[in-house]
Amino acid sequence: MTRLNLILFFALIFSALGLVKSQHKARNLYIELEQTNQTAKLIEQEYGQLQLEQSTWAMHSRIEQIAAQQMQMQVPDAKRVQVVSSNQSGAPNGLAEQAKSPQQAQAKVAD
Repeated sequence: MTRLNLILFFALIFSALGLVKSQHKARNLYIELEQTNQTAKLIEQEYGQLQLEQSTWAMHSRIEQIAAQQMQMQVPDAKRVQVVSSNQSGAPNGLAEQAKSPQQAQAKVAD
């Protein structure tokens, strides 16, 4: 009977030590998870700020202003603008029409 009690006692001790070890490991993993979540939130916040900054730098008015001031560029006249769209074959319509007949292409642009 005492032998059985000793075996059960040691089994209880080893079980208790295993429980303590697993609890400690779980707590450490939880702390690591919280730190990772906090880092992820900071990265998402920085990403949002970078998107806002990118949209600010890419505003059309800002690009037009820089093009006009620094590069002396200007918007072309409406007569000089030609819109080119692609057809199903992959070749642009405007280029295919110009190759066929320059007068027809110009008439289409005027429309």
